Amino acid sequence: DAYEKGIRDFDVALALELADKSLEKESVGRRLGFYPGSLSATLEYAYFDWCYGRLAELAGRPADAARGYAFSQNYTNVWCGEVGWMRARDKDGSWFKWKGRENHDAQGCTESNPWQQGWFVPHDVEGLVKLMGGREKFTAELERFFDATPEDFGWCDSYNHPNEPCHTLPFLFAHSAKPELASKWARKICAKAYGPGPYGLCGNDDVGQMSAWYVLAAIGLNPLCPGDGRWYLTAPLFTETVIRLDPAYFKGGTFTIKAPKADAAHWRIKSARLNGKPIDRPYVTTSEVAAGGVLELDLAAGYGE
Repeated sequence: DAYEKGIRDFDVALALELADKSLEKESVGRRLGFYPGSLSATLEYAYFDWCYGRLAELAGRPADAARGYAFSQNYTNVWCGEVGWMRARDKDGSWFKWKGRENHDAQGCTESNPWQQGWFVPHDVEGLVKLMGGREKFTAELERFFDATPEDFGWCDSYNHPNEPCHTLPFLFAHSAKPELASKWARKICAKAYGPGPYGLCGNDDVGQMSAWYVLAAIGLNPLCPGDGRWYLTAPLFTETVIRLDPAYFKGGTFTIKAPKADAAHWRIKSARLNGKPIDRPYVTTSEVAAGGVLELDLAAGYGE
């Protein structure tokens, strides 16, 4: 992710070598195509292999990139058609006993359950959409997951904002049939899961993760897959935000986000313009932000405008 952002003052060849050694240390997952007994490890190492492939690609090493990308598809090996969800496997390839998506007990998940962990395919969301049976099915499943969340965003078995495994999931809506719901949920989480005072965070800040999530959602630029250079758009809380770019790495000076109608009622992005030109995608890229300029967002009050 750092390299993709243009932060490259390190030994890239050594970084790739060490990354590969780190992944090979857990080579049982690469060899079998899944990590025995751990759904969490299988899905997260698939993403780590994608990161290795992405770095190799950016560094001009296509063979290494292809190898990393191939291993990144290991997430498909824990999709169980019988239950219609991600499921842990034993070392002989047999499936773990299924106790339901919401059950945390002996389901091969770390600080999560299959319902929460199973969405973690940030590097290939379109592949996950296909596995789940298409965009309409994907959308319905995602809505059901979020709709089961308590109003106070306390610890729960569905969307669990107090814990990091769920933090990228609102932005999956950008790949759904209802992309506007990414903004709806980001706004709701900012309003309900955060507040002033000693109990202002709904979970442990864990080296600043809870706070960082809020800052990014509040300005409307959200990473779904670190390393791919995409910042997904949601309705910001502010009518104007100016980001001062570090001149050591970025020459654009400032990147400004303008949303004149930003208030509690206006949460849907009707249209977006980057430096005066309309954009028809739900994200801007790191290179666009780094170049500086102005992002203008026209917000609507729900579905009423």
